[in-house]
Amino acid sequence: YLAWELLVLQERVRRIERRMERRLLRDDQNRFTLPHDEFLAHFRVSQQLLMDDVKVLRPHLQKQRITGLSPELQVLVAVNFYANGSYQKPVGNQCELLISQPPTNRCIRTATYLINQHLRFVR
Repeated sequence: YLAWELLVLQERVRRIERRMERRLLRDDQNRFTLPHDEFLAHFRVSQQLLMDDVKVLRPHLQKQRITGLSPELQVLVAVNFYANGSYQKPVGNQCELLISQPPTNRCIRTATYLINQHLRFVR
């Protein structure tokens, strides 16, 4: 019985460490420093336009938890989804975004709502 408990605890520690590693990798990367052509290939808009959009949406995209996603990352995930029309799981893993499907879904849903509410596109 004790051996089983030890195995369960080791597995929990391994999962927590893996989650922390992913979070550190994700948070340390600045996707806005990608070369212009590569950024356009992933997101279909320029860095400047996306940064301007993030500035407008930032007050509405604040982290819910200390471990939450930054406003920049939330917008990048949503725009990557729009640009590629892909499924949510691959979108979170593309371009080193390193996000699982549930937060990818939340980013897309929240960013879509806020873009519709706060951004106006010129025709």
